[in-house]
Amino acid sequence: MAGGISEEELMERAGRGCAERILEAFPGKRRALALIGRGNNGGDGLVIARRLARAGWDVTVSLSSERGERGALCAKKLAEWERQNGQVAPPGFPPWAEVDLVLDALLGIGMRGELRGEMAELVSTLNAERSRRFFRTVAVDTPSGLWEGASAASPAVVADLTLTVGYGKDFLFRETLSRFVGRIEVVPIFSDGEEGCGAQAIVPEELSRWLPRRSAHCHKNQFGRVLLLGGSRGFTGAPAMAAHAAHRVGAGLVTLGVREEIYPIVAARSRPETMVFPISDHSLLSSNLSRATAVAIGPGLGLDRAAEDLLALLVEANGSPAVFDADALTLLARNPGLFDRFRFPAVLTPHPGEMGRLLGREIRDEEREEAAREFVERTPVILVLKGTRTLVVRKGEPFWYNTTGNPGLAAGGSGDTLLGLLAGLIAQGIPPWEAAKLGVWLHGRAADLLLQEKEVEEGMLASEVAESLGVAIRSLRSAASRALREREEWSAGGRVAAPTTNRHPMP
Repeated sequence: MAGGISEEELMERAGRGCAERILEAFPGKRRALALIGRGNNGGDGLVIARRLARAGWDVTVSLSSERGERGALCAKKLAEWERQNGQVAPPGFPPWAEVDLVLDALLGIGMRGELRGEMAELVSTLNAERSRRFFRTVAVDTPSGLWEGASAASPAVVADLTLTVGYGKDFLFRETLSRFVGRIEVVPIFSDGEEGCGAQAIVPEELSRWLPRRSAHCHKNQFGRVLLLGGSRGFTGAPAMAAHAAHRVGAGLVTLGVREEIYPIVAARSRPETMVFPISDHSLLSSNLSRATAVAIGPGLGLDRAAEDLLALLVEANGSPAVFDADALTLLARNPGLFDRFRFPAVLTPHPGEMGRLLGREIRDEEREEAAREFVERTPVILVLKGTRTLVVRKGEPFWYNTTGNPGLAAGGSGDTLLGLLAGLIAQGIPPWEAAKLGVWLHGRAADLLLQEKEVEEGMLASEVAESLGVAIRSLRSAASRALREREEWSAGGRVAAPTTNRHPMP
């Protein structure tokens, strides 16, 4: 604003960006209820409501307080709504019936303290109706009731999607508050950025350059060779799912090494594009290891002596970037001396339980950042700590938080798919640090697109998520192009640069 951008222009930018992302996330004509507060958050909500109505949605606006209590800009946007769209519902509890989506524009990031009185009652009713009627809730900037001092027990709106405006706010990324926030999308309203903050949100415009359009003059060897090692008796599906994901993210060749006793089963159930071999054939193992441009180990590997020997062999003989997951992580926790013998870039993808085994203690949600930092400070790896808000970190770098994904990923096989996806990206020549950020974003985005299609989290299969990776790549490029277009439009007006879309302070 000091550089010449008016408060109203920022509000219009925010409303436009939020509306575009809602229309993308919820295609088709919907019935929306916009809950409007009295401040600038309510003004943002009114701009969003206006744009949704213009797109053909049936939108009802409900006020949370009397008209005279509104801020000046919010009052102006309310008058614009009434001129263009007609009446608003009176203050009080709004009509919930026949609603597909509720827009939470009640309170923004300026609030402090726990909700009380009528606002707390309204939020409680909204959450109860969401559970009863199964509509989706979208929060503008932050779910009402959340603030820096909030806890998992605070009264706050439970959102499916939070559209954080301008940049990510650190409390939105806390694992302990994730049930309120849902999926996060950063909506840019500034034209440029600045570096140096302590944590960053993973956003499409910073990822898309690592997946450029392919040249017409290309061949499979340009897109790398993935070697996957895993599988044991009773765990034949995990390595096959990992290989499937590596194919779907664009790896040129995928080879899968499994134990002799399950070789016929895995060979039969794998996709025909996957080259399967028994790891007991040492010449084949050595040959594939020497030609691989990325190695992944762990899915269904087992924890016996044979698995330990294979892991030790890999650590000694491998020269390519490697990704470790599942049983490989447990074996590394048992044999921490192996980390000292790493002579290759390594990515580890633990869930909280595996992270606890690696550190030798239980990790609580509120300790995720501390545990991640401790581990990368003493171990030469890139860490992908899985969770609702997956965290990507390495020594000397800020934390990076993923912004995609939904509860449908809470199912067997999701980790195997992520492993293969990461290996497939690294095999194509993407540096492991960038591939880790790109991979977790694509994995979550593929699940989000699948949810958009099915409109239900239950029953989402890891193999279906892998099938959606191509659409997720297209979505990444589309989102990056949109962000570039927005910034170009704003810069064309000679506006002064302001903080970027993805930086947010972290104590």
